[in-house]
Amino acid sequence: MCKWEKVVAALMFWSNATHLATFGMAKLWPIYLLFGNLSKYVRCQPNSGTTKHVAYIPPLPDALQDELKSFHQKWDTQKKDILAHCWQELMHAIWSFLLDEDFQHAYKYGIVV
Repeated sequence: MCKWEKVVAALMFWSNATHLATFGMAKLWPIYLLFGNLSKYVRCQPNSGTTKHVAYIPPLPDALQDELKSFHQKWDTQKKDILAHCWQELMHAIWSFLLDEDFQHAYKYGIVV
């Protein structure tokens, strides 16, 4: 039987679009991790060091739109829905990479910190 004190760590994830340059349209979507157990007054201080970059979500490549347009019969009327589906699949792939077997094991059984 483990005699270590058990504590729940609340993980908060957050993302937004970030422009990479003052010119052009280059963007990334960083995923940030914050610990929800900390006070919001501590978490929200810019220099607190409580926000960590976990990953960057790349945009869908422009070549993908050209490729989809070349073979998808309803591209002109369903472009928005098709790109939304592609974006959703990209997000799921990134989260499945982040929430790997090690993370799932730690989630289920905990870790010693």
